[in-house]
Amino acid sequence: MTCKHAPRPGLALRGIVSLAFGLTLVALVACSQAQPIPSPTVRALPSMTSKPTFTPIPSPLPTFTPEEATATTAPTATPLPPTLTATPTPAPTGTADPSLSPLTGLHVSDPGLLARRVLAVRIGNDPIIRPQEGLGQADIVYEEVMDGWTVTRFTALYLESSPTRVRPIRSARLSSLQIAPQYDAALVHTGASDRIRWLLSKASFVNLDEFFHPKPFSVLGGYDWRGRFYTSVERLHSYLNERGLEATAPIKGYTFDLQAPAGQPAASIHIPYPSSSLVDWRYEPTTGRYMRLVQGQPHLEGLTKEQITADNVIILYAEHKKTDIVEDTNGATAIDIVLTGSGRAQLCRDGVMVECRWVQKAANELIQYYDNDGKLVPLRPGKTWIQLVPTDYSLTIN
Repeated sequence: MTCKHAPRPGLALRGIVSLAFGLTLVALVACSQAQPIPSPTVRALPSMTSKPTFTPIPSPLPTFTPEEATATTAPTATPLPPTLTATPTPAPTGTADPSLSPLTGLHVSDPGLLARRVLAVRIGNDPIIRPQEGLGQADIVYEEVMDGWTVTRFTALYLESSPTRVRPIRSARLSSLQIAPQYDAALVHTGASDRIRWLLSKASFVNLDEFFHPKPFSVLGGYDWRGRFYTSVERLHSYLNERGLEATAPIKGYTFDLQAPAGQPAASIHIPYPSSSLVDWRYEPTTGRYMRLVQGQPHLEGLTKEQITADNVIILYAEHKKTDIVEDTNGATAIDIVLTGSGRAQLCRDGVMVECRWVQKAANELIQYYDNDGKLVPLRPGKTWIQLVPTDYSLTIN
């Protein structure tokens, strides 16, 4: 006899299957709650700019201390050069006198100073950070108009001179790629825009970008980004020695002569840079030097509080080409100052001005200055300022 209420076999099987499915579903939910699904790995995009081939130094920037202030802020002006003899420097291919500087034509007490690598230090000129420190003690200074055409900036060259502090260190520009190689110099700066930094990474000269070489740099309190970074000549040379980047032989230099060449009167020089950086030089017959003024006021050296002077003031006219390299948040673009080939120059010394041609005979060679007869115009022994100006600038020289 068959019971009419007994479950049918098909129904029992479906019940078993449903129970198994339910238990499996519960297990999966529990597992998913215990072990969340990991997020997908995101691959970083490659950088648009090639990284310069330097190994970053992990040590933090040293900070400025009161003890260091005592050591560095005291006046350390280089004494006036000793009485010079009337012996002219030989041609710029070298000199038999190992104590004669190729950059200043002056004798130095330690010839070993002249075998060091020249330092090409980028120094700012914003009115708020004047007076600069160490600028007036440089052997040679280049001045150029910056992007935006509102201010100028300097490249100061140091060989035998050794100021205890050089400030403020600023960023590099396209001109750095043409100035530093002429002197086989180490370029000292606090970075650059991406494209210029990439170009610098491809250059053959020593490039001491503070971002990759922070050790010789320090930060001075009380200033913003325009005036806070500083270093010293000795710290830079110590770092070059430590990294095996120091030079071992003197560079080629200029021709010097105490005898002034014939020329037009040049007792005053006015350079119409942007209003924040208007430059005047006034000749002082008692010293044979030019006194520098900026915005109509004496331009002082911060370490000594004395007015900056120069034995030679060279006006170098060069093409200033517009580029598409953006340099700041305002969209100002870099200026390509062409320092290859040749062009017009005016060399002022001893109160006279000589019309010249500046000539660079080969890539990265030192620019020299020739008169209308094709002869080298000698510099007066001492410090030289090279004023880079556009070819259409109208200067006043009297």
